[in-house]
Amino acid sequence: MQGLADRTLSDWLTYIESVHPRMIDLSLDRPRRVLHCLRPNIPKVVITVAGTNGKGSTVSMLDAVYRAAGYRVGTYTSPHLVHYRERIRINGSTASDDSLCQAFHHIDQVRGAIPLTYFEFGTLAAVEIFSNASLDVWIMEVGMGGRLDAVNVLEPDLAIITSVDLDHQTWLGDSRDAIAKEKAGILRFKGRAVVSDPAPPEALLSRLGTLQCELRLMNRDFRMDAATTGKWGFSPVGPAWREPSLIGDLEINASSPAWAQNIGGSLAALRMLEDELPVAPKHLEVLQTLTLPGRQQRNEGAITTWFDVSHNLQAATALAGQLCADPIAGKTRAVFAMLEDKDIAGTVAVMRDYVDYWYPAALSGPRTISASDFRSALDGLRVAHQGFSASPREAYRMAVEASEAGDRVVVFGSFYLVGDILDRQLERTPG
Repeated sequence: MQGLADRTLSDWLTYIESVHPRMIDLSLDRPRRVLHCLRPNIPKVVITVAGTNGKGSTVSMLDAVYRAAGYRVGTYTSPHLVHYRERIRINGSTASDDSLCQAFHHIDQVRGAIPLTYFEFGTLAAVEIFSNASLDVWIMEVGMGGRLDAVNVLEPDLAIITSVDLDHQTWLGDSRDAIAKEKAGILRFKGRAVVSDPAPPEALLSRLGTLQCELRLMNRDFRMDAATTGKWGFSPVGPAWREPSLIGDLEINASSPAWAQNIGGSLAALRMLEDELPVAPKHLEVLQTLTLPGRQQRNEGAITTWFDVSHNLQAATALAGQLCADPIAGKTRAVFAMLEDKDIAGTVAVMRDYVDYWYPAALSGPRTISASDFRSALDGLRVAHQGFSASPREAYRMAVEASEAGDRVVVFGSFYLVGDILDRQLERTPG
C-alpha cells in the first residue's frame, strides 16, 4: 500500500475527496480545531474577500498592486480554472506539487480523527504553505457564503464584500438579504470593511452597523464613474478618509461596469490599508492592463472567441450586457454548460437574444445536469447538435468549425467548461 509521504498530488486530491462523507459541510468547528494544531505564522495583514461575483478579480487586483510595490503576497482562490495549483499562489507563482503534498501530509497527520471536506483541506493547505513562506499579506477568497466558510477561521485585518446576488441558494438562502447575512459572517466587531456592491442589501448594511465596522461603501465613500471610452474614474469622497493619501482620483481602464466595480473596491481597500502596506501611484499602473483568464477573456481574430465562467445569473447578465454593447455583423455561437443547482433557465433567458446557435456541452462529475433536463432548458432555441452529450472540447470544436470570418464563439456557464477548453489550448501552446 502506498505511504502517505509517497503520494503524488493527484493521489492526494483523490484522497482528500474521500475523507469526509459530504462534499459540502459548512462548519467552522473542524477547520478551526485543525488550524489550532497547525499554529501558523500569521502575516502583518490578512484580507478576506466574500461575494457572489468579483471575488477572484478583486484578489488578483490587490495581488498585482502589492507585488508591484515589492510586498510578498500569498493568494488563495477557488475554484481553479485549469489546474488545482492555481488556487494557491506565492508572489504570482502557483504552488508546487511538492509543497501541496507536504502541506496535505502535515494536515492529515495533525487532524487525527477530525474529518475535513475537500475545500477545508485546501484552505488549510494554503494557510500551511503561506505560513512557511514569510509573507507580508495573505489575500483569501471565501469559497461559499462566509459565515461558515473555512476561510473564516482566520481573523482578517480587512474584510471585502463584492457583489451580493442569488447563487448557492440551497446552502445560503433564496433572497439577497439571506445571502447577505451569510456573506457578512466575515465581518468583525469594529473591524475594517469595504463593500463594492453599488446597491447592497439592507441586511448587510444592518449587520455592518451592528458590528460598528469602519466601513468604506461604494457610492457613499468612493465612486466609479464612466469617463472616456473604456476608462472609469475612481474618486474617494466624504469625510471618512484620512488625508493626505497617495491614492486619490484617477482614471483607469475597465472593460465592463462589473470590472470597474471591482477596481473601485480594490482601490478603496488599498487606501484603507495604506498605514500597514503603503503603495505609490506608480504601483497602481498594473491595474491598467490587468486581465484574468476566463473572465470576459476575448481573443481577437477572424473568429473572435470569448471565455467567461459566468456561472450564475448576475454574471451571465453582465456578459449579455457586454455582448449587446459589442454587436457583430456575423453570428454568435455559444458553447454552454452549467451545473444542475444553477439558474439555467434564467441564464438562457438573459442570453438568448445575443446567441444565434447553441452548442450544449456535457460536464462530468457531481452536480451535473441530465441530458433531458438540459434539453428542456434549451427548448425553442437553435441548438446546433441534438446529442446533448458532446464534451466541452468537442462542442467548442464544432462551434469554431461552423464559424466564418466575422463570427464569434462565446464559451460560458461554468469554471469546468471554460477550464477544460482552455486546458486543451494550453496543451497546444509550445513552451
